[in-house]
Formats: sequence, C-alpha cells, structure tokens
Amino acid sequence: MFSHEGFFMSQVLRSKVAGGELVLSVLGGASDANPSAPLVLVLGGISGDRNAINQHDTGWWQGLAEAVNPNSYRVVQVDYAGGTGESEVSSLPTSIAEQAALISSALQQHSLLEFHAVVGGSYGGLVALELAQHKALTIKRLAIIGAAHRPTAQAVMLRALQREFVRLGEAAQQPERGVQLARALAMMSYRSAEGMDSFYPDPQDAVAYIESRGLRTVQRSLPRARQLFEVFGPALDNYRIEPSNIEQPTLLIGFDSDQLVPPSVLEEFADRLPDCHGCHIFRSLYGHDGFIKNTADYATTLSYFLEQSCH
Repeated sequence: MFSHEGFFMSQVLRSKVAGGELVLSVLGGASDANPSAPLVLVLGGISGDRNAINQHDTGWWQGLAEAVNPNSYRVVQVDYAGGTGESEVSSLPTSIAEQAALISSALQQHSLLEFHAVVGGSYGGLVALELAQHKALTIKRLAIIGAAHRPTAQAVMLRALQREFVRLGEAAQQPERGVQLARALAMMSYRSAEGMDSFYPDPQDAVAYIESRGLRTVQRSLPRARQLFEVFGPALDNYRIEPSNIEQPTLLIGFDSDQLVPPSVLEEFADRLPDCHGCHIFRSLYGHDGFIKNTADYATTLSYFLEQSCH
C-alpha cells in the first residue's frame, strides 16, 4: 500500500444543494503541504460512500490507492444524494444527470473546479460521463471502470426483478425480507458463476453468502437500501449517452466475467469514443465486482494513464 509520509487527514466538506446537503471529502497531503497537487474525483458504485480510500487503509475501494495515490493527488470523494452516506436531500435524484448536477454544484461551492481526472466505477462511471458531458467542471481525463454508454438487456431485467422483490415484500408486510432478497439477487449479478463455484465448493455456502449480504444491507438502513433499488436502479436502466459527446481522453477498464457490463458493450463504447486511450479487459473471478476486487491487476494501467500526457 502507499506510504503515509506527508499524508494528512481527510477534510470533510458540506455543501448546500437543492433540497438538502451533500457531503464530500478531500484526502491527501496536498491540502497544506502542496496545494497545487492535482485533484482526482473518485466515484464508486451505488452502495459506495466517500470512504472508498482512507488514511487507515480500510476504505471499501482501498486498492485504488495504488493508482490514485493520496501522496500524489488530492482525492475528492462523495456521499451520493440518496445513497448510503451522510448526504441528505428531500427530493431524490431520479437520473444520473440529476445526481451529477448535485455533485457539480457541491464541488463548485468549494472552488473544486479543475480535475486532473475523474475515476468512476460502476454507477460512478456513469456519473463521471455525465459530469464530463455537462462541462460545468474542467475535467482533463476520464477513467471508466465497469461502466458503459448504455445498459444491457440483462442488466435491466435483473434490476426489474430486484424491484419486484422489494414490492412483493411490501405487499406481504415483510419489507426487510423483500429488500434482502433483492440485494441477494444483486450480489448474484455482481459475481461470476465460475468465481462462486471456486469460492464455495459447497453451494449451500454460496446461498448463505448472498443471504448474508442482503441482510447486512437491510440492517444498515432499510429506507436507504430500498432507495438503491427503487431510485438508483431505474436511473441505471434509463441512462444513455452519446459517446461522441465525451471529448476527454478516456480509459476503459472491464472484466471478462462481468455480466452487467460485458466486454462486448465496452468494446462498442470504445469504438465510438473520440479519444479512447484503451479498452482493457481483465480476467476476473469476481464479475462486475472486479472493479473493487481486481485493483491490483489494473492499477498499473490506470496509474500510467493518470501520469501520461494525453495531448
């Protein structure tokens, strides 16, 4: 992991946005020692928060620090509106564009205007694309991991079934169980068949695993968990972007076992981007969760992209 020499605590920033407050953090030694260090915005999946990378090496996406090193960059992270973190808004964003607009507003309030890069994984990759397209911020390059310009039919079908579990749970007066099953199905879609077979020789252990992940989500906050399916899910289903609108140099990273964002869709995206700096498909037993689990495999590729001159 990265060295902590010259490494400062995370600074929490609170921003007033339409209908509430968005909570951000800035991590890295640059805040006092080197205020000119480049800004990198890190955006994770729908259930992620601003604790992707931290100074204690315990972030949920901590391996990303091998490429987005807080000793070299000021790392900006976000609690999504309607997500699992501290951000609170009265009217939830129903689209990727609305989420991006809130984040853009929050960043501008703190004069965080020019970004060396935005690194987005899964849902965060779509938010990154929307920020790049909107152009309210200066974004010099994009790294998109496990995300593309459109959803696949399979991803939309899976999310539709997740919402149906939530609604059936409500109708049966068992809302916790409905959300638990929805999250269990989501976990199935995040992982690969080969990986689950490898990690759990006894299939009943695999069943217990996805049940436990669902229960954990419910126990954290039932209302917030429900929002992941009822609000974030449709936003993912409805998202489309014209690749030609993305003018920034863009790196694409995907995984051979990802059933939500398969290599074929990433390659289609790459072909239509004006300035694609590579579409790298890595071997993974983790499926879509490869963006979190396989950072050691793609860190060198990402680090090189962040360091190189793109123009």
